[in-house]
Amino acid sequence: MADKKIDRRALKTRKAIFEAFAELMCEKELRNITVQDISDKADIHRVTFYKHFMDIYDVYEQLENMILTELGSLVTGFGDKPMDEVYSEVFGYIRENPKYFKMVFSPHNSNVLYQKMLKLIVGFKRMVWAESLGVDMTDARVDNAIRYHCNGGFAIIAEWVLNDFDQPQERITEMLSGFEKSTRSLLEK
Repeated sequence: MADKKIDRRALKTRKAIFEAFAELMCEKELRNITVQDISDKADIHRVTFYKHFMDIYDVYEQLENMILTELGSLVTGFGDKPMDEVYSEVFGYIRENPKYFKMVFSPHNSNVLYQKMLKLIVGFKRMVWAESLGVDMTDARVDNAIRYHCNGGFAIIAEWVLNDFDQPQERITEMLSGFEKSTRSLLEK
């Protein structure tokens, strides 16, 4: 019983550190963030920080891995779901983690995580479109269409996140689903 309380407390502390770090990444570049900044924002002692992480780069790496793993698990589990459901679930995940995604799209971020997420989504689109459209994925036209679609979608999502989700999620889902249909119909020709 005591072990579960320790684990829960450790998870709560790690989450506080991750969220504090993400907030700081929206304010300044990684190289300008200190352990003391994170400790102050997370309302923990520096010693507590070091019980969980080696340094700020360790926080970034673990947070990056967590986001990519969760997002990867989410998108690879979709199977044959319609794209509007896929978008809806992904946007739900983003809304559940606003601090992390503000960090991802922040101008203070190095864009490394952004590029890794984009690569993940491009790979997912390649797989889905290859199966559903039966197109040659080595065709430059197909590759360009996928990259155009994904980059445009990321730009819309970034704007939505950085503007504190000022548009209804359904509108963003509808917009990207429409773009998806248009791009797919272009490739079917």
